[in-house]
Parts: sequence; structure tokens; C-alpha cells
Amino acid sequence: MAVRKYDLGIPVGSLSFFEEAFDEAFSNLLISELFMFGGKLTGLYFLVAAIWASFLFGAVTGYDLLRFGILPRDWDQVEGVLLWPFLHANLTHLTSNTVTLVVFGAIISLRGSSREFLTLSFFITLYAGLGVWLMGRDALHVGASGLVFGYFGYIMTRGIYDGRISSIVISTAVMIFFGGMIWGIMPTDERVSWEGHLFGFLAGVVLAVRYKPRRRRRS
Repeated sequence: MAVRKYDLGIPVGSLSFFEEAFDEAFSNLLISELFMFGGKLTGLYFLVAAIWASFLFGAVTGYDLLRFGILPRDWDQVEGVLLWPFLHANLTHLTSNTVTLVVFGAIISLRGSSREFLTLSFFITLYAGLGVWLMGRDALHVGASGLVFGYFGYIMTRGIYDGRISSIVISTAVMIFFGGMIWGIMPTDERVSWEGHLFGFLAGVVLAVRYKPRRRRRS
């Protein structure tokens, strides 16, 4: 809808100046907000890109990257403790993990920072990976689902532990929409690394309890 110039109470000759000034101010504000929003998600972008790049590299070159997964109690594959979230058996495996990873990762990143998200991701991967390596079945364990369950445990526990209304609301929403995931920590399917899910979830819980939200000091 076009704005009638005489309704603005501004001389017609000076209208273009105000329009340009408004457009410039609005554009600068929009750009800064987008950079701020994008900045919080940089770590998530990087992680998802790395996971997909690993899969595409294997698919294009034919190189078997699954050999770097976790093989419990095998010292020759102990590096899998850190590499297993980047390895997927097929495209279906990868896409199913990516969806929930992006949802949970965005929730965590937007409530904290990109650095906090990457730090959390590293320790979930490490703790869960060690748990699987020490106590998992004698099978190859790969996939980002352990990391996803870590985020799930972290979000749920934060809602209970820090007591903030926003955290409780987010945790409740996650439980409503994704609560069925909890069955993934049970040995219901021998083809699924339920150990990875279990230790990932426990790692997220432990890290959420250890997290201490900063309180503003009263002046």
C-alpha cells in the first residue's frame, strides 16, 4: 500500500531524505541481528558441515571411513572415541540424525553461544565414546545419535536443574515432541547402538548438572 505524502506532515522535497535514512538504519539493524543470530549458530553449522563432508568424502572416494568407528576394548581403534559422530552407514542413517541434531543444537546454541555448544559437543562425544568403548557390545559403533541423545539429556536436565522458567518451558516442549526418544536407550534393536544412546544421554545429564548458570550480582 502506497503512503500518501501529504499525510506525513513533511515537505515533499525532504521526504526522500527521511526514506533513505530510515532504510539505511533498518538495513543496518537487520544485518546486525542476522549476524548475531548466525554467530550463535556458527558452531552448529560447522559441526553439521563436518559430518556431511565426512559422509560425502567416503561416498565419492569409496574409502571406508567406518573403520574409524568405536570397536569396544580394541586399542587399535581407540580414536573412534572422538570420531564416531562423524561416521554414518548410509544416507538414511545420516539424515535421520541430522534433523534432531539441528533442532537440539539450535536450542542449545541460541540459549548460549557457539563456543559453549562446541565445548558441550566435544565432551558429550568424549564421555559417551569412552563409555561405549569400555562397556559396549563387541560391534562397530558409529553415528551422531549418541551426540543427539547427549543434547536431549542436557536440555531435559537443564530444565530441572537451573530452575529458570524459560529452561522449564523448553524442556517441557522437548519432552512433548521428542519424549519417545527415551526408549532409544533400551536394548530394543540389536542393529542400533543403544549403548551409544545411553552413554550419550548420561553424558548430557552429567554436563547439565555441572553447568552453573551465571547469576547477575545485585548492586
